[in-house]
Amino acid sequence: MREIREKLCELAAAYDEQLQLYNKIEEVGSGEQKLIHDGHLDRLLEILKEKEGLLKQAGEYEQRIRSLQDQLADHFALSHFSLPQLRLAAPPYYQEEIAALESAVSNLLPVLEALEEQERRNEASLSRYLEAKQRVRTKKAQIRLAERAYGKKEP
Repeated sequence: MREIREKLCELAAAYDEQLQLYNKIEEVGSGEQKLIHDGHLDRLLEILKEKEGLLKQAGEYEQRIRSLQDQLADHFALSHFSLPQLRLAAPPYYQEEIAALESAVSNLLPVLEALEEQERRNEASLSRYLEAKQRVRTKKAQIRLAERAYGKKEP
């Protein structure tokens, strides 16, 4: 009984730690729009590298979470881990830990949704920026070709 209670608490703690990490990722990514808009791609690359490291940590948490979920699903004879099934299958003396687990997950979901939206906006901004840069390069190349065609010498 104590071992299962500890696993439930460990899973809630892992979700809480993951939440802190995702908040940090959101904070790091919040400046990307301005960097893209201002054309500071070197700084943007530094930010993306930092986010990559944080996302790698998040993946490590995810592995730990999956392992705990699998252990709990096995213990409670669940076909797969889900909080509603866990609440139904677990005896009443685990309900406090399950409530903490549900709270941790409910805190995590809005942050994940915000991160997903932030990533969509950043990717769209970067795509627009790169398209604009490509149009400028194409226009310059067309001008050079036209100048050559009309015999103007390049400096």
